[in-house]
Amino acid sequence: MGVSNTHFLQSAVFRVCIFGFVAVGAAAVVSPSLVNAKPQSRLSVSTPMIDPAEGARLFAAKGCVVCHAVNGVGGKAAPPLDASEGSNRVDVADFAARMWRGAYAMTELQAIEFGYQIELDGSDIAHLAAFAADVESQKRFSVEDVPDPMRTWFLDEPYWLDQDWAEQLREENWPPIDGQ
Repeated sequence: MGVSNTHFLQSAVFRVCIFGFVAVGAAAVVSPSLVNAKPQSRLSVSTPMIDPAEGARLFAAKGCVVCHAVNGVGGKAAPPLDASEGSNRVDVADFAARMWRGAYAMTELQAIEFGYQIELDGSDIAHLAAFAADVESQKRFSVEDVPDPMRTWFLDEPYWLDQDWAEQLREENWPPIDGQ
C-alpha cells in the first residue's frame, strides 16, 4: 500500500503549517518583538584610556590603600588587589562590577574611617582597574607612595573574611531601607 502524492503533499503542508505555527508561537512567547525584528542601530562602547601609574596614584591618594593591600602595602579590611602573573588583560567592566558587589561595605567603612564616601568617576575606575591588573606597576608600589597621614590608617582587621560582616551591617540597618 503506497502513499499517494496528494496524501504526501497534504501531510507535508500540514507539517509546515504546524511547524510554522509552533515556531511563530514560540517566538511570540519568547518575545513578540522577535517576530518582526529589525536591526537595531549599533552602539559604541566608550573605552577610557588607562594608565596603571595613575591608578597607583589614585589607589593611594583616594584612600583605597587603607582597606586594600597591593604588593603587601595597605590594609587588610578588604581583599588584596594583587595582579595575577602572566595576565595582561584589563576588564574595566568586571572591575567595576566587583566594586559594585562590595559597595555597601566599602561606603560604610569609608564613612567610619574618613567621614565621607570616596568619589570616583569612570576614568578613575578605569585607571584603578589598570593598576589592579598590572604586575609591574604593583611591584613598584611601596609605602612611600602612600600620603604620610594615611600610612598609619591601614586597617589590620580582615573584615572581608568575617561572614558576619554583612549580617552586622544589616542589623545596623545599613544601607537604609526606603530612603530612611
